[in-house]
Amino acid sequence: MEVERYFPGLRGVVAGETEICRLDGGLQYRGYCIHDLAEQSSFLEVAYLLLFDELPTEDHFADYLSVLTEEQTLPPVVHSVYESLPAHTSALAAVRTGLSLVSHFDPQPHEDLMHAGPDQALRIMAKVPLLLGAWQAHRTGEPVREPHPELSYVGNIYYMIQGQMPSALFERCFEMALITAMEHEFTPSSFTARCIGSTRANMYGAVLGALEAFIGTRHGGGDDLPLEVLDQAGSPELAEDFIAGLDASISIPGFGHPVYRDCDPRAAVLELASSHLARACGRNDMEELADAVERAVWQHRRLPPNVDWPWCRLMSYLGFDRDMFRALFVTSRIIGWSAHALEQCECCEVIRPRARYRGAEDCHFEPMRQRLT
Repeated sequence: MEVERYFPGLRGVVAGETEICRLDGGLQYRGYCIHDLAEQSSFLEVAYLLLFDELPTEDHFADYLSVLTEEQTLPPVVHSVYESLPAHTSALAAVRTGLSLVSHFDPQPHEDLMHAGPDQALRIMAKVPLLLGAWQAHRTGEPVREPHPELSYVGNIYYMIQGQMPSALFERCFEMALITAMEHEFTPSSFTARCIGSTRANMYGAVLGALEAFIGTRHGGGDDLPLEVLDQAGSPELAEDFIAGLDASISIPGFGHPVYRDCDPRAAVLELASSHLARACGRNDMEELADAVERAVWQHRRLPPNVDWPWCRLMSYLGFDRDMFRALFVTSRIIGWSAHALEQCECCEVIRPRARYRGAEDCHFEPMRQRLT
């Protein structure tokens, strides 16, 4: 009998093949380096690349942009439900509720991923920023803002949430952040999207399942907890003593990654953007503190910063509420989830692993009246 090997959490197990994202040897989206994409491309170009396997031509991009613009509406029921949600509802939970409602109004409700997947991905992509903007407006008592015709897709995300036009620097740094958040291979949420996609459910099901996995407290991505590390460290002069005094068994938010040992390429991209924003916002003090903490963590733990470390500072400089940090990460990551669901669906293989049983065996059944109390 073949000896079974068990890998808790599937760590180290190759669970599938993908052409979407490569982590070994540097982060790449469909063969393009994340640094090149973040610095030279736009969010919509990169989203097109992930969804359609190539960078768009001018004609393809115009058609794609036209579809996104046409789909930037929400059914009125979303606003009615948002008005009824309790005040403690998080931005992520509001997106989950809103997207579930929107799914009922999709023009292809009964078509599976093979037929409606790409179109539904674009509709979801168009509507999630509107859901975030609507939730922010409802919970603050402000009017719901429609997309501004003079703004880009990324500029409108900022505008609909914040209520003001972003500066060129704000928009560019925000765009770089969203590009780095778009995809990262087989994360728990992306693998969830693949599992659902393998059954040929529709795209809403795949994205909602992935979103629920992402909401889990042990799923990283866009976390605001590193800000608490900075608050607790206090100042650059105290940073090393603070880190040295932490129990070695306690993880430090914003540091370490299950794949990267030396450097998270996404963090490297965002450190530069965060530095530019800090200077513009007069927050060099926070960057100096972050640098001191980073050096201390490397000295005492040999852990590199992950994407959350600069992400939380960048979002803070942009003025977003802290519970928006992860929701904004999701606004981008839905592109990766959609690409994974489509890829798994196209391979025609349903994901169905085996489990190692470790419970009781060969138990004798007794009728209830004969069981001892």
